[in-house]
Amino acid sequence: MALPHKLFIHSFRKRRLGWFFAALVLMMVYLATFVTAAEVTLSAVTLSWDSGVQSRLTVEIPAIEDESATPQTERAQQALAILHAMPSVAHVSMVSEQETLGLIKPWINQPDLLKALPVPILIDIERKAGATLTAEDVRQALKSALHDVRVDDHANWLSDLGSFVNGLTLLGLFLILLTALTLMICITLLCRSVMATERATIDLLHFLGADDRDIAAHFQRLTISLSWLPALTGFGGAVVSAMGLLYYIRNFADTALLSTSHWAYIGATVLAVPLTAVVIASYAARLSVLSTLRSAP
Repeated sequence: MALPHKLFIHSFRKRRLGWFFAALVLMMVYLATFVTAAEVTLSAVTLSWDSGVQSRLTVEIPAIEDESATPQTERAQQALAILHAMPSVAHVSMVSEQETLGLIKPWINQPDLLKALPVPILIDIERKAGATLTAEDVRQALKSALHDVRVDDHANWLSDLGSFVNGLTLLGLFLILLTALTLMICITLLCRSVMATERATIDLLHFLGADDRDIAAHFQRLTISLSWLPALTGFGGAVVSAMGLLYYIRNFADTALLSTSHWAYIGATVLAVPLTAVVIASYAARLSVLSTLRSAP
């Protein structure tokens, strides 16, 4: 049985439940979208970092204050010559001083202090595909000429970063589930409040031949019509906030590392949030109405 489109909507407006409903959906969608966007972006950047440095090693030649020792630049050239001769090395390049200072700049933003620091020379090594070259192999090869050289395979900090991101992912999932549960509970209470107000109308609908599923379907359609606009508004606000977050972390996470497929995954995941919120709200309304009607005397 088809029911009038605006049936029961006056109860929302009269009791100001419509504004509360819209604000609730807006806030829930904003929170869920922002958390989802931050989570998937951070995960994608971490994966890009991981794939980008797995085949790389970094050689660090520290600065020394002893003027009688071999100059730092000359020691770096010796290291480059040794590394170029290694069969498992695909490419070797010296990191410029400007790039090295750029790595430190987020933590030390005073130019005079940066210039005064004994900055080491960094050499980037790219291993050949399938090569088993380790940091210890490189260290042993350089040890004869450079006793104080350091070689890093990035394994430790990548492991720590992975654990940190996994923890944030679990926290984000918990917040999203909590948001969905809160939305369902609030929609259920709102629908029951409207039904209590419109009890006489519901009895009349039953008398005219409408069954419980007709009334539940009407509440479901009404919920969709009332929730899509605040859902889109909350989504838009969350996207703006997420863009601000990306701008803030640009010095710590190079989003240029993300491929087109990564951005497509992020976009699809974020777009699914408001759609999912509307679906959850509509089915929460339907199930709430059916449960209330079946338990009514």
